[in-house]
Amino acid sequence: MAGAFVYWRSLDGNDFDDEAWGQLRCLYAYFSPRRGELLYLGKAWGKTVFERWKREAKSAFWNDLERERRIFEHSIRVGTIALHSGDRLTHALVKDIESLLIITLQPWGNIHNSKSRGISRPGLAVICRGDWPLRTRTFRDTVL
Repeated sequence: MAGAFVYWRSLDGNDFDDEAWGQLRCLYAYFSPRRGELLYLGKAWGKTVFERWKREAKSAFWNDLERERRIFEHSIRVGTIALHSGDRLTHALVKDIESLLIITLQPWGNIHNSKSRGISRPGLAVICRGDWPLRTRTFRDTVL
């Protein structure tokens, strides 16, 4: 059974000197600051967290968020993935972790992977630690 820990930390949207903006091979999440609602969860693999965050990267998402939800501010968190000894961080594994969280949490802004995953790792366990604001912290792939 594969497993991963995701260590989340908040990013300051005004401190672009923070090295986490340049991070790759990680997850990132946007939360509504008022309600703590998870708005979007994604992965930074071939592009940095900053490149994925820029409005041009997901203009439809940002436009819909402002027009439909009237949300103009958000908090940002970056999730660094830690694996068990001997496991390797691959693009497929990061996609599996991302899709497991998306299918379970159903973020408002995630359209892909929100109804079915298309991929699975039965028994995959993901534990969110650090600055993770949601009550649920442990997620398990139960697809058989």
